[in-house]
Amino acid sequence: MSQYKNATEQTSRDARSDSVNRGSSLNLNRVLVPLNGSQDSEQILPFATMFAEWFSGEITLFHSLPPTHPARGARPQQVHYPDAPHDRGAILASAYLEEVVSRLNPHGISCRWGIATGDAATMITSRATTSGFGMIAIATTARSKAHRLVSPGLLDKLWKTTTAPLLIINPHHKEFMTEPVKAPQTLIIPRNHRGSDSVLPIASAMAGASRSSIKIVEKKSRASRKDESEILNYFSTKGINAEIVQVDRNFTKKIHKIQADDPGSWILVGSRMRSGIRRSILGSISDKLARKAVGPVVVVADSNVIKQRTRASHKATKALATLHS
Repeated sequence: MSQYKNATEQTSRDARSDSVNRGSSLNLNRVLVPLNGSQDSEQILPFATMFAEWFSGEITLFHSLPPTHPARGARPQQVHYPDAPHDRGAILASAYLEEVVSRLNPHGISCRWGIATGDAATMITSRATTSGFGMIAIATTARSKAHRLVSPGLLDKLWKTTTAPLLIINPHHKEFMTEPVKAPQTLIIPRNHRGSDSVLPIASAMAGASRSSIKIVEKKSRASRKDESEILNYFSTKGINAEIVQVDRNFTKKIHKIQADDPGSWILVGSRMRSGIRRSILGSISDKLARKAVGPVVVVADSNVIKQRTRASHKATKALATLHS
């Protein structure tokens, strides 16, 4: 185990202030929180609101109304919504989101809410991209590999399209239902390929703002003294304590155990965000971590994936605007 304590002259307050500023520049002070009205979906709220507290920001609650079939006589590619059912859905969704806001405001959490009509994943991705959200926070249960190949869930669709990082929790973990949620003291960073480093700017901002330490997990076969020194120095210069833990076999299982042994810790992982048949059958490190983690997981796409998806999202948003104009 390698460890490198903070050797800078920054005070804790200065380090935190710098981290908050870095987080704000990454839009971590703006978090999009999709809710479907269920208690399970609301399990994400204590985790999402931490970002508002850390970065003096706000969260936006978001609900997507399902599209209905085109009304008879509608022109091709033009969707008409029956007024009464759609308006009723919008009224109910508005009342629900306002009620959630009323629960959060007394705790000093700044909240907004929004509603859209259409495929949930498409609406979430579009809103996150066009409005510059720095995080999408969802509580969801990952589907089995066979199930998602036939019928992808919301997480699978977001995994394929999002440009914003995903904060994911499994709402069915008993700890989330029985134990008070506390801010993390440790952020765990799996590092198994160069794309993993896409998470470093977000990790440093979160660690500094939350006063957490960093635990980097690497495979022994990939260890490099020069590489280790560089990454430890990266965090040290920002006033953040970091250590490197080397593991051998069963990389994802070892990371899950590290998280389980450190209650309240979060996993932050950089990913190439593979999707489709390859991910469904083979999986990936980030996919396996998100599926079986006992605590929160933040997945950050690497820069090349973000560029490609940003262009695709803008095109899709323009297409939607044209369709409904």
